[in-house]
Amino acid sequence: MQQKKPQLDRVRLEEILKKFRNKRILVIGDVGIDCYTIGTVERISPEAPVPIVLVQDEQFKLGLAANVADNVRTLGGQAVLAGILGKDRAAADFKTLLKKSRIGTEALITDPSRRTILKERIVSEKQQLLRVDFESYHKMSRVIESKVIEKITKLIPRSDIIILQDYAKGMLTERLSRAVFKLAAIEKKLVAVDPNPKSALELYKGAYVLTPNTKEAEKLSGIEIKNESSLRAAGDKILTVTNAPHVIITLGKDGMALFDAATRKMQVIPTYAREVYDVSGAGDTVITTVALSIASGASLEEASVLGNLAAGVVVGKRGTATVSPDELLSEIAFHSLP
Repeated sequence: MQQKKPQLDRVRLEEILKKFRNKRILVIGDVGIDCYTIGTVERISPEAPVPIVLVQDEQFKLGLAANVADNVRTLGGQAVLAGILGKDRAAADFKTLLKKSRIGTEALITDPSRRTILKERIVSEKQQLLRVDFESYHKMSRVIESKVIEKITKLIPRSDIIILQDYAKGMLTERLSRAVFKLAAIEKKLVAVDPNPKSALELYKGAYVLTPNTKEAEKLSGIEIKNESSLRAAGDKILTVTNAPHVIITLGKDGMALFDAATRKMQVIPTYAREVYDVSGAGDTVITTVALSIASGASLEEASVLGNLAAGVVVGKRGTATVSPDELLSEIAFHSLP
């Protein structure tokens, strides 16, 4: 696959990054907590052939679409989060995390019939032993759906760009999706979508840009990506069905493939990751950086390069992570060197 490493205009990228400050981003999607229970294993349980973990630390982080909002905040933007919480202890913990991160909560709705999503990972010596998920699988009710739409109706006009983060946990219904794209079109606001392969592509009609990874692109398009030809076909299929001007397919260690509906051209840019430790949340960082870049006047190529650089930082960290402006500036400087 032919790759072209763009010439990084350091001054231009730094100017775009400065414009991230105070950009108001509305993030819509499933929300929850990522919990990391960290300890050591010294023996096997006498009750069953399983390791006993002596807990040394517990870390609670904003997860799912809340991680996107946290990435917006750490990069200098202002994030407002639209999502659904249960009426439980995890909801209280989640709100505490949002308060610490200074993320707007006016679009959060409580649904007593649902559990607040919590994903607990048991980790020993950097090795994940087990993951325990607490979540509900049913879609939100018509009443809750209407409350969410009422909230976002007030927030879309005040936003610089909208991020739709679909984790297929019941938040993004067909009615809600239609409402988001209709309101965004009326207010002339762009919508960046991180799609879910469990959803139909038609759900995302009206998006300005979609950012699936390779596996997601395969499932969404129905095309197995084996080579450059099949990658082009998958990208074209997503463009055609969604009527989106742009699609960015993230290719892991192979970088990103950019698709433009106007020219029907594909551009592949290589990854800027120095070391890959954990890919958790990399997609969240990509769509956050791309959306902030577009809202700051960047071209799609510039937005993709910044997204690629930001992802290169977070994959070098353990677990769900964010990237700071200083870290991104450092990456821009490093990769701009002749």
